[in-house]
Amino acid sequence: DRFLEYLERCLPVDGVVLSLHGAMVSEDQLDCEGEILAEVRRRVGLNCPIVATLDMHGNVSPRMVEEANVLVGFRCNPHTDAYDRGVEAVKIVEQLLNDRTPTASSLIHPPLLLNALNTWTEKDPLYSVHQAAKGLLKDERIINISVMGGFGYADTPDTGMSVVTSTKDDKALADQVSRELAEIAWKHRSAAGYLGEDPVTAVERAMRSNRRPVVLADVGDNIGGGTPGDGTVLLQTLLDKGAEGAVVVIADEQAAATAYNAGIGSWLEMEVGGKHDCLHGDPVCLRCVVENISEGHFRISGKDHFANLYGNEVNMGLCAVVRCGRVRVLLTSKRTPPGDLNQIRSQGIEPTSQSILVVKSAVAFRGAYGSIAGEIIEVNTPGLCTSDLRSFNYKNLTRPVYPLDGDLATFG
Repeated sequence: DRFLEYLERCLPVDGVVLSLHGAMVSEDQLDCEGEILAEVRRRVGLNCPIVATLDMHGNVSPRMVEEANVLVGFRCNPHTDAYDRGVEAVKIVEQLLNDRTPTASSLIHPPLLLNALNTWTEKDPLYSVHQAAKGLLKDERIINISVMGGFGYADTPDTGMSVVTSTKDDKALADQVSRELAEIAWKHRSAAGYLGEDPVTAVERAMRSNRRPVVLADVGDNIGGGTPGDGTVLLQTLLDKGAEGAVVVIADEQAAATAYNAGIGSWLEMEVGGKHDCLHGDPVCLRCVVENISEGHFRISGKDHFANLYGNEVNMGLCAVVRCGRVRVLLTSKRTPPGDLNQIRSQGIEPTSQSILVVKSAVAFRGAYGSIAGEIIEVNTPGLCTSDLRSFNYKNLTRPVYPLDGDLATFG
């Protein structure tokens, strides 16, 4: 409502550029972005170009395509190109205003439901589609191609992978391109069945590895996907197995405050993590020593996946580093996704000197940790973003869909 009131005060406008996500769901609306675009269109009229950028995890609906002239999805995961796509969107609006050429768009959904792990753009099924799209974009009749991985954790009829092609008033070409790319994704559909390692296997493998540091991706507690960041499954497994040189980040405001107030050098016995819900592991009782405390501020050092959300200055709230045996836990007051190495460097921990680093992420961490990791192990931990989508009871999802329904899902 506030946004629409502001828009109305600005009218008339020549064009509109929106920075949306694409997978927003509310209690009474399964297609929030479609609703937003429709309300904007109603106010600006049919002749005003509307272009929206989308996170490539957006679940694109026919209504979104109908109400916008062009949808511009991120092309990279980790999302290091958000700024570039914003610049592109503004240039497209400028082009549409100058040329006055109508647009024609096509949306195709192959029946593919991807977990977070399988939306990494450097591996299939998305890699091959993006490579093909690069070649097709050389056609000057094509304005934009958006290859969307979708957000499999939203229960809507439009959840899943999609391809959106926008052209200069050539619907047949748009249909042809979207279908061609969707068929490439379908050809590589077997990749959508990848789940990662179970926690015990992953920790044991990390402890045996001589390629350090080993990064364990805690997929089920993927903060960027909306989880609480206080999952304890990998922490408990590391302690049970006697791991050495491991670092785990846990968002636990209560425990962070307790350690902060106790001060450096204090010995504590307290429960850590598992306080938000019962889905990501139970609280872990630690007998630990406080090694560092801070107010949790750091500045991003690289090109962070999440910087477009919170900027270059990050505040984790009161923080404390505690050590239990040979395992360190960074306690933060605010859940903070692992998009930059300064998150732990600012707390007195040098990531390259550690044996095992646990990151609460599926793909986004690669933008920072990929350059220093000796080995990366993706872990199928339980939680709201588990890679095993069969654990969810979908009610609105269009079925059949691969891999949930296996060979029952067909495309072509």
